[in-house]
Amino acid sequence: MSNSPRKEKEGSQEPLKMEEKRPKIMTQPLPQILDELEEYTRRVEEAAKQAHAAAREAREAAAQAKASGEKAAEAARKAAEAAVAKVREEANKAIDTLGVRVSTLEAELSTLKENVTQEAQSLDKAFVALKNSHMEGSPFLKKSAGKS
Repeated sequence: MSNSPRKEKEGSQEPLKMEEKRPKIMTQPLPQILDELEEYTRRVEEAAKQAHAAAREAREAAAQAKASGEKAAEAARKAAEAAVAKVREEANKAIDTLGVRVSTLEAELSTLKENVTQEAQSLDKAFVALKNSHMEGSPFLKKSAGKS
């Protein structure tokens, strides 16, 4: 097998096939090929510069995003700390208020207990006095007391 094109029947298609298979260097002048190569190299270099610039911008954007994220996180942390401090302060005030109210209720309960005790003792004395008076004045209790 050779690299040369096969010879077919003589006709008009054979010269076209030979030209299609020929390398570009064989069909175009060398200065034109070099110009195209130089243009291609220039475009590749420009694309590389643009890629580097885009990468640099991406790094800068990432750094800015990171800084913004850190600032947002710090602000959120401070807001959360402030909210927790406020809740603690309000809870402490509520605890203090409840403590005062409990102390007041304990004092009122103690006073009420003393008053109830005094009233119960007064009632007991009154019942004993009433019993004694009833026993002295009752004609039935004297007779039964004498019989026994």
